[in-house]
Amino acid sequence: MANFMAGKIEVYIRNKEFPAQRTFVRGPSDHPCMDKESLIYERIMPDVDRLALEVVTDFAKEKGLQVEICDVSTFKGKLKASVKGIDKTPTIIIGKNRIEGELASELLRSKLESTLTS
Repeated sequence: MANFMAGKIEVYIRNKEFPAQRTFVRGPSDHPCMDKESLIYERIMPDVDRLALEVVTDFAKEKGLQVEICDVSTFKGKLKASVKGIDKTPTIIIGKNRIEGELASELLRSKLESTLTS
């Protein structure tokens, strides 16, 4: 565990917003011209990000590590990702090691194991 000292794994993912429902809000008076249309959005995580998060969560649980999730679609998440030079998701950081992009579950798990032993 030479490169791994923090006891946590950082996972950078992205949620996308899609309109899920249209609603109408009645204005202060009962006149129809005061009504407002409003959209309710649903946040959906892409499959590649969801898969990476599941693999990391299981791995961390087995190893007794914490998982810190950062959603780069939020202002705070974008800022944190920018500071760390992250421009794609999923990105996983363990100590000084970085795993970026889409990987099959087995390959991702193998890379996670190798970061703990390097």
